Formats: sequence, structure tokens, C-alpha cells
Amino acid sequence: MSKLNKWLLIMFITFPILFLLTKITTSLTGLNSLSLGQNDISIDIRYKYLMDKNNDLTLNQVVAKLDEFDEVPLNKAKTDFGNIGFWYQIDIINTLDRPRDLTMFLDNPMIDIINIYQHVGEQYTFVRSLGDSNLANSKEKIGFPNNKINLQAKQELSFLIYTSTTGAANLPISIFDTVNFHRFKDAVYLIWGAFIGIVIVMSVYNLILFVGTQEKIYVLYIGYIATFLVELSIVHGYGAYIMPLPLFDFISKNVISVNFLLAYFSLMFALHFLKFNEEPERKITRYVNLLSKLNLVFAVVALFVIEYIAAQFFFTLQIFLYAFGIIMMYVKVKEGVRWANFYIISWLPLFIGAAVGPLLLTGHIEYSFWTRHALLFGVIFEITFMAMALAHRLRISEQERLYQASHDHVFGFANNNLLEIAVESIVEKQKHASFSVVIVSIAKYESIVPYLPTESLKSIIYQFVTDVERELSNELLLIDIDRKNEYPKTAMIREGVFAFLVSSNDEHLLQNIMNNFASQQPISYSSDGLSINIKCLIGASTNTKLVKSTNELVNKAQQAIELAIEKGNLYGIYDDQFNSNDQRKIQLASDLQTAIDEDSLQLYHQPQTSIATGDIIGSEVLLRWIHPSYGFIPPDEFVRIAEDTGIINKLSEWVFNQSCVHLVELLRLGVNNHLISVNMSVHDVMHNGFITYLIRTINKYNLRAEMFVLELTETVSVTDTKKFTRNMLELKDIGFSLAIDDFGTGYSSLTYVSKHPFDKLKIDREFIQFLDQSEKDFTIVSATINMANSLGLDVVAEGVEDQKTLNLLKSLDCEMAQGYHISRPLPFDSYIEWLDEESKKNIS
Repeated sequence: MSKLNKWLLIMFITFPILFLLTKITTSLTGLNSLSLGQNDISIDIRYKYLMDKNNDLTLNQVVAKLDEFDEVPLNKAKTDFGNIGFWYQIDIINTLDRPRDLTMFLDNPMIDIINIYQHVGEQYTFVRSLGDSNLANSKEKIGFPNNKINLQAKQELSFLIYTSTTGAANLPISIFDTVNFHRFKDAVYLIWGAFIGIVIVMSVYNLILFVGTQEKIYVLYIGYIATFLVELSIVHGYGAYIMPLPLFDFISKNVISVNFLLAYFSLMFALHFLKFNEEPERKITRYVNLLSKLNLVFAVVALFVIEYIAAQFFFTLQIFLYAFGIIMMYVKVKEGVRWANFYIISWLPLFIGAAVGPLLLTGHIEYSFWTRHALLFGVIFEITFMAMALAHRLRISEQERLYQASHDHVFGFANNNLLEIAVESIVEKQKHASFSVVIVSIAKYESIVPYLPTESLKSIIYQFVTDVERELSNELLLIDIDRKNEYPKTAMIREGVFAFLVSSNDEHLLQNIMNNFASQQPISYSSDGLSINIKCLIGASTNTKLVKSTNELVNKAQQAIELAIEKGNLYGIYDDQFNSNDQRKIQLASDLQTAIDEDSLQLYHQPQTSIATGDIIGSEVLLRWIHPSYGFIPPDEFVRIAEDTGIINKLSEWVFNQSCVHLVELLRLGVNNHLISVNMSVHDVMHNGFITYLIRTINKYNLRAEMFVLELTETVSVTDTKKFTRNMLELKDIGFSLAIDDFGTGYSSLTYVSKHPFDKLKIDREFIQFLDQSEKDFTIVSATINMANSLGLDVVAEGVEDQKTLNLLKSLDCEMAQGYHISRPLPFDSYIEWLDEESKKNIS
């Protein structure tokens, strides 16, 4: 869309909206003129007031003090918080030569007691009692307190009005011709209805978004606008129409608690909207979380404190709420967060309305239709703009998710998804296209990573990729995989493994280029004073026949690398004459995806028991695959294939879903308090959407996160430690127990234990199986258990194969055991039978 067309579209949409807003504003402004003021020539209104500071004057005492009343312009009485009584004298003179039906509107439905007395003869006579404490009145008299007046021609009537309340004492008074009062009331009803409708629609809309995304922000926003709906139902009185009067009375008496609850939702929504919740280590995040909790505490405390005292605490905390809100918005705008601008715009009318409302109720600004409804209109505008802000945020979040799904989260390279799209694009343009996939794998990448800070690692990888692109493009035409990327020709299959597309399937040319590149190794790189030599392995597969899938080409190129390693070379091109073992890998890669889709994998259970009591704590689920042609496939083999082909996360999701199915069956059979331990990898923790999948799955089966232990297998090191820590904390907050698996055999185990929120530590069977024979193993296991106990971690010993080992572990205060001495891994049906047998043993 050209800039001219874009601006024309904006003008086309904006002008009708502005015209409509102008009309609405003009109509609403006209409501101010419906009331009769002191400058109206058809009526004369005199207004006086008296403050009864001890709130103990009787009607007769007040009548004796009429000369002490202060005469001020209408609604200019000075009010204050506390146990204070206020008396108002209203004299109304009809200057017309005809009778008039008038209505006195007392516009503060939060006042507890409003007693109206009319001067009749020589005394003031009681007319009516209003106020939210008098539930005997009609809903209209409670929510829209008013009193009808019949005024004869040239007649003067005098009224005394007594008010007492524990909250805001200001009582705006308006005099209407009764016909105009009904017009005014109908207009206000229309505004109330529109507001309630907007809140309901927005709540349903956000509920739908929550169901679809499982993001907490939408629940917080529903809480926020629903609390505002309740808050304003008390402030404006429409709560008397939409809720049972006893409930309205309870909320009215505890409106400050609602205010604190509203402040809580405001802060938490802001925290999540601006994504500070994803940065728990930041000071602003910690302070806002603390302030939010304080608001919840005060919400409870306010239930037991007099309203005007609780209100002072609320107004004090509100200053901090405004301050932190402004600080959070400033920080995100400064950081260039795009949706923060909409958020600021949405809060401006609310900030203004929120400031005007209390000032009016305390008598510090003049009463009018606009000031009375400033907060309500502010909320309406805020909800409207916030809907735009949420939509904008959702759109950007979806763009970010799409980016994350198609790019490596640390380095930003295109991933296998974009590589697949690029290949499909080539094939669509030319059915028998001549191209090849070249895979470059950094040798011993996992050994390099722990010695480099993340930024240094990224710098070296970028340098390396630049060199590879340059070397390949010397004699080959590289095909774009991601044109918007700084490295458009590169895709990252996994960390340390890169893919390139070249528009040639000339094996002789590829051989020469790979040979030239291999001869230059090792290549030295440096960053921030750190120098490292990189050696890489190169594999290629040519599209000499009609391509079946991108994964097939990538797998063939990686198999070429494996064959080159076997032959002692640094490079190789896939040959269709590869031995049967290579054909087996290809077949397994294809069949594994089918096995996942068709649920033909199996989960076995190996029990975990308490060493001290012998009770069954739970079981670890272990994946098994019986291939229709090859028979039993070792887990290490097919898990590696899943990692190489990019379906490891699908495999993990299948395992977790099946674990839930098994747990539901165990619960149905009466097996309660049974923990299911599920293995996961660093890839799973780092994968975008994996946590959402876990939440969605446990909700699907009506299970709780506390029923599962997630065992982290350290097969690779972590490069994006911040994201890893954040995701681990989120899993912990959701309720999952976290265990570190195979302790002592992976990457930086001690660092993992000290920096991440683990609940359990599993000692690898390598240290357990010869525990009674190896003094060295015994020392390691003893020290590990002592360290874990001092850190508050439970210890699970794997590979317990005899009673002697179990006794040694018991002497070392190890909590749990797992191994063949207890039971071998069992199919689920057999495991249920085993549980039944163990249960019978315990009974006997």
C-alpha cells in the first residue's frame, strides 16, 4: 500500500469517527443544561451547609443553629473524611406563575445515610430516608437517590438534608424539572448499559484469547475490567440494579477493598503486558510484585477497618501505583517496545478520570456531568484503546512466535522450517531442479561452548558463518533461505550445525570446493581477547532425483559427514551406495515420525521407592520402540535420530501426553499420590511453546502439575542461560517438580544445581552399580548425597540392582531408589499388575 493510499484510508476512517464523537459529546454536554442552576431565572436556589464535627446534633439543635450555616454557591460545601455529620439547607423559590414538578437528585449513592426534612409550618418534618444503608428503599432510590418536589406558583420551600457516611461525604445536589430528570436518568442508564456491555464483550473476547493462547495476561485483564465494573457500580449506583441488594450493601461497605483489588490487577496486568514478568531479576519487577502483594494484603485488612481510614492508605499507595506505572512505561518506550505506545495512550484518559473522581468526591473540584462521569468515561476510553493495544501486542507477539518458530533463538539464523520452505520453493519453480544441500558441522562444538561467554560465542559463530558463505559462494551460487536475515544463505539445523543451499548438483565441483575449504582448517577466531581454533566437518547431498523431503536431503548430507568421519576425512558427499546401516538410519528417521503420528511407541514404567519405608513414590516413564522390521530400537539411537531430524520436541510432547493418559488410568484405579517422572531435554525447555503445551495437556486431562517430575537430561550445554533460567522458573511456578538427571555425567552439573530451581537430584547408575566394590564411587555418592541434602534436594539413586547397594544407600540417607532390584521397566499393563501385587504384599 502506498503512503498516499494509507493516509487516505486513515482519513476515511478517522473523519466519520471524529464526527460521531463530536455528536455524542454535544449530546452529553446538553445533559448539563437539563438541571436548574442558581443562575436560572425560573427558579431561585439558596444553598447553605453546616459541618457537625462530632456528628451528634439533633434536628432541633440544628434548627436552632440555622444562622450558623455557611451560605456558599451550590455544591461548594467543604467536606472531609471521618465520623462527621453534614447538614445542608436548600431553599427553592418558584419564580413562575404556574406550579412545577421538580426532582432533587442527590448524586452520591455511596453515602450511608441521607435524611431529608421539609419545612412545613413552623417546623421541619421528616420526608424521606435515602442512602445505601437503607435497603428498604427501591433499587432506584438506592442507586439513583432522588426526591420529588411539588412547587406551587411563586412558592418557596425549604429543606434540611442530613448526611453521615464512613466514606466520601461530598453530596452533589441537582434540581431538575421532573420531565428533564427522567431524560437525564434515561441518558445515564444508557451510559451505564453501554459500559456494562463493553465490559462483558471485552471479558468474553479476552477469555477466548486466553483459551487460545493460555497467556495469563488475558485473565488479569478480565480481572481488571471486572473489578472496575464492580467499583463503578458502587460509585455510580448501578450495582443496586444488577446485583442482590445484600451483596451491593456488602461491597458498598467494603469499597476500599475493591479499590486495593483493582490496584493489584492494574499492576499485574501492566507487569505482564509490558513483559516485565519475563525479567524477574529486574528491580522494577521485584518492586511491582511487592507492591501488588501489599495491595492484596490491604484489600483483606480494609475489610476490618473503617472506610475513611482505609481510604487514606489507599490514596497513599495509589501514588506509588501511578509512579511505578509511569516508570514501567518509560522503560519500555526507551527500550523500543512497539506496543508500549498504545498502552500509554490507553492509560492517559484513565489517569485523568482516576484523578478527577476522588477530587470530586472530596469536594475539591466543581460538580458537573463530565466531572461526575470522568472516571467512567476514562475507563471506557481505556478499554477501547487497550483493546487496540492488546490486538497490537498479540499481532507483534504472533510475529515474534513465527520468528522464533522459524529461527534459532540464540543466534537468529533461519532454522530447518525456513530451509524446508526454501527447498519447496525451488521445487515448485522447477520440478527437477539442480541443487544440493551442504551441511557444515563444527567439530566438538559441545566441548567449545562451556569456555565461551554467550556474546563471544555468537561473535565467533557469526565470523565462522561469514567465512563459510564466502568460501562456498566463490564457485557456487548460494540460494537465499531467509532474505530478511543478516545471513540470508544460512540455516541452523541445531547448534553448531549449519545448512546451505547451492544451485548445483555437480558432485565433482562440490568435491573440489569442500576439499579446498577442508585444507584451510583449523581456522582461528578471536573475540574479546579469547582465541579459539575451529575445525569443521562438511557433508553434501545432491538433488539428482525428484526430492521427497527436505529432511531426507539434510539427513543424507549428515550421513555423508558420518561416513567421512569413519574414513578419517573432513568432508564427504552422500552416495546412494552407502551400506545397509545408512539405509537403516534413513528408514528409521522416516518411520519414527510415523510411529509418533500413529501412537505406535510405548511407555514403560520403572518404579521409584522410598528407601526408608519401601513405599512406592512413583515411576519414571521410559520410551520404547519396537520397529515392525528391525525390532527393538535402543532409545539412545532413535532419540539421536529425533534430534538430528528436528522432531525431538514432537517426541517429547507425545511422551508427556501418554504419561497423562497413564496417570488418569492410575487415578481411576485408586492409585493416588503417584508421581510420574518424565524425561526432558534442554531442547524441550528452550523450545517456544513447550511450556504452553504442558499446561494445555494437564488441563485437558484435569491433572495438576504437582503430579509430575520433569527430569532434565544434560545432553547439551545451554547457551541462552537467561531464557533457560526463566523457563525453569516458570515450570517451577506452575507446580512441576524438577529433577536433574544422570548427575555427574553431563555439562556443568554443579553449576546447574546451584543456579536452577531443582527439587531432586538423580545419581547416575554409573556411580551406583559398583557402590559396594568401589571406594571411589562410594566417596562420590556420599559427597553428592550430603551436598544435595544441604541444598534441600531429594536424592534418587538409579541402577540399584541388589539389597547390599540398597542398604548402603540407606546408611547414606539417600531418599529414593530405582533399579532392577525393585523392578525392571514394565509395560503399563504389567506395571499396574506389579502395583497390585505390591499392594497385596503390604496388606499381608
